[in-house]
Amino acid sequence: MQPRTILISVGVAVVAFAAAFGIGKATSGSDASTGGTGAAATAFDQPTATINAEAPKAGLPALKPKPTPEPTATPAPTATAVPTATPVTGGGETPVTGGGETPVTGGGETPVSGGGEGP
Repeated sequence: MQPRTILISVGVAVVAFAAAFGIGKATSGSDASTGGTGAAATAFDQPTATINAEAPKAGLPALKPKPTPEPTATPAPTATAVPTATPVTGGGETPVTGGGETPVTGGGETPVSGGGEGP
């Protein structure tokens, strides 16, 4: 990867994180002055309950074996003619020559001669 692509990807990730964080803060509904939602949890008394459970005296019944399927007769294989393959020529991808970035020669600032105040 090129450094430019990496920087763009990191920038997009940072912006997405900031947007998700901002949306989460905006929709949380908490008040900054109270430090929470402002509603206190109410306590209530739970009445006690008695639970009695007994396991059956007898064991579990035995499992039934799975029925085995009856074998079926398989047909005898018949000989078939195999077609001869013709070789394929050509095809595929044509190699690309050249391309890429063309180097730029020259450029930059052109020196200016003369100028200034005249006599």
